[in-house]
Amino acid sequence: MLGYEGYIYTLERKTDVKMIFRCQNRDCKGRCHTSPSMDTVLSEPTEHCHAPNLGKIPVLELKNKIKSRAADSEEQSSTILHSVLRSFPLDSAGQLPKTDTLLRTIRRQRQAISVNADNRLPDHLKQTDRGENFVLHEDNKMIIFTTTSNLSILEACKHWFADGTFK
Repeated sequence: MLGYEGYIYTLERKTDVKMIFRCQNRDCKGRCHTSPSMDTVLSEPTEHCHAPNLGKIPVLELKNKIKSRAADSEEQSSTILHSVLRSFPLDSAGQLPKTDTLLRTIRRQRQAISVNADNRLPDHLKQTDRGENFVLHEDNKMIIFTTTSNLSILEACKHWFADGTFK
């Protein structure tokens, strides 16, 4: 999404030479062309059939900030939201979604955990905070999580109790 001069655009097409955006309002024929890096507007926007909504642009920028910050950091959702809201303009506060909606946006951004090319867990998920290896076994059907120190504790115990869901 792109905000420009009070109008919100969504990406319609991308070529090697330019990116073509169309107005978010589907009844409008407004279009805008930018360079692939989005640093230059190649053609000024065409005429819109509606008035600009200047209050929605800061909301769009706020959502983009919290999404990128959620993807890049391990901060709590509320910490991200409160720190980004500090710089939000008060005259656009009426356009803000509910706090629960913004927090859900942050959580959704974090849901997707990528796997390696060989369909295995990424290396940063295989280590504890102390740097110990946390994956004892991993194949296509099963992953066993433990450390060698936990195994030595289990070895010393007389009774083990387990629960789980098994086929």
